[in-house]
Amino acid sequence: LKNGDPHLRISQILDALLRDVRFLSAIGLHTHGMSVAESMDLFRKRAYLDEANARQQAVRGTFDPGYLNYTLGKLMIRKLREDWKAKVKARYSLRAFHDELLSYGCGPIPVIRKAMLGEHAGPAL
Repeated sequence: LKNGDPHLRISQILDALLRDVRFLSAIGLHTHGMSVAESMDLFRKRAYLDEANARQQAVRGTFDPGYLNYTLGKLMIRKLREDWKAKVKARYSLRAFHDELLSYGCGPIPVIRKAMLGEHAGPAL
């Protein structure tokens, strides 16, 4: 597959959609009283999964604590990028942001956020 191939782009979008629905399902299951059946329905209707895969994803959401982390981390990093951009103003570049972020290794984003923005960094989300 070549860059720009619509099949590749659709695959990327479907993968991102699945991760987003995992995020919604995890929050629903653990904080809003969503049932496994409701989670399955969410996966079928919003992530376009077949019944077997929707069931697997819904059940996984009941016990996997890392189920929503990909999307949660992405949202935190995007917010950090915007806040860091506002802090450094004209000195901002995407490469500089990535170099700074990655220089802290694989620590928790809220900890990296404080290191990059200072003690009054504000919330990660």
